[in-house]
Amino acid sequence: MATLADSFLQDLEDLEEERDPEDEAMARKKGKGKKQGGVLGGADDDSDDDIPDAIAVFEMGEKSGSSSVSEMLKNDEFQKLMDEVRERKDEQPALELGKQLSEEDTEYPLITRCNSLVREIDDEMLNIHRFVRDIYSKKFPELESIVVSPLDYLQVVQRIGNTKDLTTIDFSDILPNTAVMAITVTASMTAGSTLPRQELEKMMVACDEAFLLNDCKRDVLLYLESRMSGLAPNLSALLGAALAAKLITAAGGLLNLARMPAQNIMLVGSMKKALLGMATSSYHTQGIVMFSDLILSTPMEFRNRAVKLVSGKCGLAARVDSFHESPLGQVGTQLREKILQSLSKAQEPPPAKQKKTLPPPEDKPRSKRGGKRHRRIKEKYGQTEFKKLVNRVKFGEAPEDNIYTEDWGLGIPFFEGKPVAIKGQKVSKEKQLQQHIKAQKRQRSAAAAGNESGLSSSLAFTPVQGIELANPNAARKAPDVGEKYFSTSAGFVNLATPMRI
Repeated sequence: MATLADSFLQDLEDLEEERDPEDEAMARKKGKGKKQGGVLGGADDDSDDDIPDAIAVFEMGEKSGSSSVSEMLKNDEFQKLMDEVRERKDEQPALELGKQLSEEDTEYPLITRCNSLVREIDDEMLNIHRFVRDIYSKKFPELESIVVSPLDYLQVVQRIGNTKDLTTIDFSDILPNTAVMAITVTASMTAGSTLPRQELEKMMVACDEAFLLNDCKRDVLLYLESRMSGLAPNLSALLGAALAAKLITAAGGLLNLARMPAQNIMLVGSMKKALLGMATSSYHTQGIVMFSDLILSTPMEFRNRAVKLVSGKCGLAARVDSFHESPLGQVGTQLREKILQSLSKAQEPPPAKQKKTLPPPEDKPRSKRGGKRHRRIKEKYGQTEFKKLVNRVKFGEAPEDNIYTEDWGLGIPFFEGKPVAIKGQKVSKEKQLQQHIKAQKRQRSAAAAGNESGLSSSLAFTPVQGIELANPNAARKAPDVGEKYFSTSAGFVNLATPMRI
């Protein structure tokens, strides 16, 4: 009986038998190509020692002198392109007045190639930055979090090297004081180790290559800056030739920039900027547009508004340049003026609050409500004829000393020695009825109170004691019990309950 291992071996043999002969031929060709193109010439594919030794490969690279890290600097096409850019950098394009560079010009392919070349150079510099960072993390692993910019990181690494005391190194021309202090304090507490000589030399060569690539990038940007007046005149008039060249290259060309919305233009070419000290966040992202003079000259409280305005106008200027309109840059100049006017208007203080004059009073009498209720109030609080006559005073007559109020000027006035007849106030029927009802109530209450005089008092004057207190009701006879039922004023009382049938 076959075991499980025997069954697996049998399956493998079946797979080898089913293998196509064409696949075997292709595998042999690939194996030969690997042997010829490899660094080490090994034995056949069937041998077990076909894995190359890393140390041997490194030693052979050192002997051959191929210590370069960047593959772009070894490329012949890149060198020819840079030579052509350096030759034409100082030349001015022969353009007629009022014309713009188009696709038919002989120099247009070189400009488009330079736009993509800047991006390639940036990618190559990032690769070198990663290579150096991986090596130098053994010596100073915290440096990456302090210095975020790749080019600044490479400059700091090249200056430090294997130095332990960083107080003797000057970083003031590269980094701000806060970053220098952070590097100095962190280096005194780091747990890194000293790098070997070979790794240190390899890292220094990589830093030099990165600086050389940065010089090539600067030459390409200078060439593009000299051609911006013909390629994008409106964008150059808005931002300036240098910043317009950086923005176009970061966007990947003028057409790509023209197709971008404003919220993406403000982030083109954005890089992380370290914010040390009292900053609320560790990093701050800012694009190329942030370096415009329109934004840098604006106070901080209006920066966000300025960034949105400049990004939107950059998109408009790029669209105008992509359609080859306004070759003299008039549209870009107008857009710049509009931005300046909008920012200046936003920074103006609010107008002072003006005092409003009161409106002239209306001489026309206001409409008053009428009705039964209003007439009652008017009759109650209105001025009668008597009050009008009382308020009238006859001048020129001295009042006499008399107790009567008529002579004080408050009584009934006299005109020409004759009293003025006073018109009686008209009383409505409803009011008369109310007065009559009130009089009846007063009479009933007086009758219920008894026949006592209002002048009766509890004080009595006697010849013996003089003044003494006396109860006037004491002499009154108490009513008998029978008066309730047998008095002359008593009525009939029915005591029997009605019978139910």
